[in-house]
Amino acid sequence: MNQNIVRIAEQRSNTHIGHASQRILSDDYNLIGVCGEDAFAKEFNLEVDDSIKPSGDNGTDFVLNLGFSIDVKTAKLPYNLLLEVGKPVADIYVLADYNNGDTKLIGWEWGLRLSQAPTKDFGYGVINHYIPAGNLRPMEELKRRSV
Repeated sequence: MNQNIVRIAEQRSNTHIGHASQRILSDDYNLIGVCGEDAFAKEFNLEVDDSIKPSGDNGTDFVLNLGFSIDVKTAKLPYNLLLEVGKPVADIYVLADYNNGDTKLIGWEWGLRLSQAPTKDFGYGVINHYIPAGNLRPMEELKRRSV
């Protein structure tokens, strides 16, 4: 695994102790998230933000050249693209699949559409808006829109 990804994940974990974003929803929560950001960065020729933000990134991992804010959501079981109810809404959400160190981008959706999607508790008492992975827009469409 890329040591820069591991370093960024460790820094985020240490900086955000006690934040709501640090609820342990899966093992290696921060590492999995950074792997998704890294996959997106490589696909769109961008850099992963490795700056330390004590209050988090407020749901923006990247900003595309047209000004769209992007939040990459990465999961070991990426059945749905999730947005926690009440969280800041990015312009675009991307779902990534993490599987034993290999990460691939599945699809994307507009933040407004996701924020208006049905809600459900997928566990841990966290209520999320969700869109099934099979209903997401293809990554090629986002690439065309971002040039």
